[in-house]
Amino acid sequence: MSKLSIPFGLNPEGTKTPIEEAQRKTDYYRCPECGEFLTPRIGTQRQYFAHKQGVLEDISCSLSSDEGVEKMIEDLRTSDIEEDERERSIRTYLGQRHNSAIELFGIVPSLDWDQIQENEDVDTLLEKVEIEASGITHPPVPSNFHPSEAEVTLDLDPSADRYKLQIKGPDILGSITGTWTTSGLHHGDLFIGDETRAQRYNSERQVRKDTWVYLVSKNPPKSEVSFVDVYDFADVALVGFRASEKTEPFLDRYGGGLSTENYGFDADVVLPAHANPTVEAPLYAPPEESVLVGVTPSEEIDPIFEVVSIPKDANDTVEIDRTGPGNPRYYKTEVPPGGSRRVSIHQRNSDRHRLIHLHPSEESSTIDTLEPGSRRIGIEIQDENHRELLTPIGDQSSKHMPVDFNPHLLHTTLGYVGPEDLELEVIATFAEGASFGPTISRDVTTISDMISEIVHWVECGCIELEIRFNGIGTVSIRFPQEEQ
Repeated sequence: MSKLSIPFGLNPEGTKTPIEEAQRKTDYYRCPECGEFLTPRIGTQRQYFAHKQGVLEDISCSLSSDEGVEKMIEDLRTSDIEEDERERSIRTYLGQRHNSAIELFGIVPSLDWDQIQENEDVDTLLEKVEIEASGITHPPVPSNFHPSEAEVTLDLDPSADRYKLQIKGPDILGSITGTWTTSGLHHGDLFIGDETRAQRYNSERQVRKDTWVYLVSKNPPKSEVSFVDVYDFADVALVGFRASEKTEPFLDRYGGGLSTENYGFDADVVLPAHANPTVEAPLYAPPEESVLVGVTPSEEIDPIFEVVSIPKDANDTVEIDRTGPGNPRYYKTEVPPGGSRRVSIHQRNSDRHRLIHLHPSEESSTIDTLEPGSRRIGIEIQDENHRELLTPIGDQSSKHMPVDFNPHLLHTTLGYVGPEDLELEVIATFAEGASFGPTISRDVTTISDMISEIVHWVECGCIELEIRFNGIGTVSIRFPQEEQ
């Protein structure tokens, strides 16, 4: 028996069900390869699907071997975006882009600096590029594909039946050359995301709750419903609404039997604060600025999440530490010094992916208007002369307080900086022989509420205070023993 075993099964509706979300039912889930029934094995140490006993004596299935299961798991790590780019498919979006008007637009990738050899001049290479387009109202020019651009946006004619972008150029530009295509709008097309950037969606999948939905329909609802918007758009109508129990009938009727899923996950940018937390559009920030991504599963499950580079073979897959069912866990990274970095937050054993696209920029007006502290996270220590930030995602994470330190000043010198409602664990370690200890731990979301208790701990022999930021990291403050 494979130690990996089958990661997901198909429910009676054909929906891929990760083992973490499976019910203890027999003759319910089927193998995605051979179609035979699977048995969910749900133990405390290990969970997996397995073929029913005796089935494999009569048939062959690629998922009966370690190699077959490993290939499936590796295939699941490949995001839709990477698959689309391999197939030269233009990613298609709907969204309110200008003056609240709905627009149809496409996205294709720009070049990456890693694709250009040191002895090559990218501007000279781009001068050799030839572009032909159809169905695209403003065709791109070669300079749009420069690595300094995060992506290439195409304005699509909503009345066109098909879109085509043919790019010819030197072999070294192979990541963008070729014929990129996609189909026009059709009745039943589904777009998922938010009101400004919703991507055309694979209709075989369920829709995550709270996402914005655009459905293309020739027969929109005629009665006025407050929570559903209907837009006239080219030769069709768009039905727009937020996926929820209230709008489930619209999703079922106009989405060909689709429904909202019970599970799924959120992956939102926590820091920098100027970033839109939910949109999959590029995040523009200064080079090497710290980025913190919060990943939250549904309350019932505690799946494994991975960070997968796009393209997938660019770097190793990184596993994010679990924090328990429904609890957020965090991925720390930074904006690259040059060119885009794209990663997918992937829920293992599923085909769920969430794009995080980081692109360096020093010219964002949004960044310039923010207070410097709004893009930081940690514990700030302030005195008359300067401020110090102890941060779990930066270089300085610890501090030794001076010998003449007065613990009562903590009321005015110690403060939290970062996103609201982040869970903190405060751990005090005491000197040997102290009346408390050896350690005391508290879980808080507002550290200011327990400053008086921290002062008391220091007076009673606390030699070190650790503050653990849930799933992110730890900072520490050491107090002079001479003052105890």
